Amino acid sequence: MSFLGFLREREIINSDLYDLIHAKTGDIDSNTYDLLVGVGDITEEELAKLKAEYFGISYTNLNDFSIIDNIQYDEFKNLLAIPFKLSGNQIHIAIDDPDNIEIKDQINNKLSSCNLSKDLNKKYYISPKSNIIHKFQEITSSQLSILEQIFTDALKNKASDIHITPYEKTFDINFRIDGTLTNFKILNIESLEQLNISLKVISKLDITETRKPQSGHLQRNNIDYRVSTHPTIYGENIVIRILNKDKSIIDINNLGFNQDQIKYLTTISSFANGIIIFCGPTGSGKTTSIYAILETIDKKAKNIMTLEDPIEYKIKNVKQTEIKPGVIDFPDGIKSILRQDPDIILIGEIRDENTAKMAIRAAMTGHLVLTTIHANDSFGAITRLKEFNIPQSLIADNIISIISQRLVKKRNTTGRTIILEILPITPAINDLIYKGCSNHEIREYAIRHLNFKSIYDDGNEKERQKIISKEEMTSILKIC
Repeated sequence: MSFLGFLREREIINSDLYDLIHAKTGDIDSNTYDLLVGVGDITEEELAKLKAEYFGISYTNLNDFSIIDNIQYDEFKNLLAIPFKLSGNQIHIAIDDPDNIEIKDQINNKLSSCNLSKDLNKKYYISPKSNIIHKFQEITSSQLSILEQIFTDALKNKASDIHITPYEKTFDINFRIDGTLTNFKILNIESLEQLNISLKVISKLDITETRKPQSGHLQRNNIDYRVSTHPTIYGENIVIRILNKDKSIIDINNLGFNQDQIKYLTTISSFANGIIIFCGPTGSGKTTSIYAILETIDKKAKNIMTLEDPIEYKIKNVKQTEIKPGVIDFPDGIKSILRQDPDIILIGEIRDENTAKMAIRAAMTGHLVLTTIHANDSFGAITRLKEFNIPQSLIADNIISIISQRLVKKRNTTGRTIILEILPITPAINDLIYKGCSNHEIREYAIRHLNFKSIYDDGNEKERQKIISKEEMTSILKIC
């Protein structure tokens, strides 16, 4: 007897409805199941209990639901099936259509990809479709609400990064505030899997991939977040970089430059061509300094274009482009930008020979280039360009200035400030580079003849002004 016949025998449906459904589908499918609840005198719960009786399996309202470690619940949504309990070697699964062999095959495949015992026995239950859907919504809502709270608290604390770090039985949520990792919360490891899945879904990452690093991004309330995953022995470590923060932090007057430094940077940013290089390790504020310079320029009178990886702040009246692997890289991006009649080009980072050569080419063809490079000091930036096979003559003729900087925590207030050194490429320095003089020789000349102040000198001056502490400055410069 079909389930349709079973309902007719129990007088749940009348002959007319029986004949109509039988003529169309032969038996009850998902559409007619919804129709019965909509037009009949039977509730969804009652119909589900009748289905359980017909198929000879148990009914559940999912009140005893508990999250099972390693189950990737998002993968089960479209199947209208949800694993809801683990007891001994048996996994309990609520399902809407127990007669669908194809769905059961898919359940088997998805369970086999989870890190569960291969000896688990499956026990199926009938549950109303709305109960199953609601339970999936609860899971998503619960995990997203935790994420939203994390994002909210990170912004409130002016964090630059969020770290989600797994251990054997717990996982930590840490914020990087003013350059220092600060513990925010410790949670039970059981909730990490679903938190990660929810984060991956909204970041458009592969939720099934846990063995390889991934990177993605998401946006919440006009704030961009860059997400990076990395496998560890206890699970995936996730770091979330917070981008597009409050624009007030890119005001050049608020970063830690003194008035003479601001005047100098404003002057050289008005040059028609050449390269201004900011150097320092990751997290030293190089890109922020360049953005601050761009904010001093009349962006309506200049065609300013950028290539960034990633775009950290969105700037009005600046044409910004993000590097995308396999789509656009720095060298090809610069070639394209040069056809767009730019006045000023921001190159996020010189990280290889091709990018270095294209940056030089851009400067030689009448464009002002602002860029960054990883080097310990301003003289090291010259060495880095040589390592990229840039001839000394081209370095000498095209570099306007090299600024090396670090971020140091302020002494008695929140936030960090810049300590820096500026090496202006004067005609005399130009000549020394052209001749292939060593960095030591160039430094000695700059100290004797240009009143060059090193990053240590700038730090000591800020320490004397009680802006930073000696300990913080020494710590940062030793690390770097």
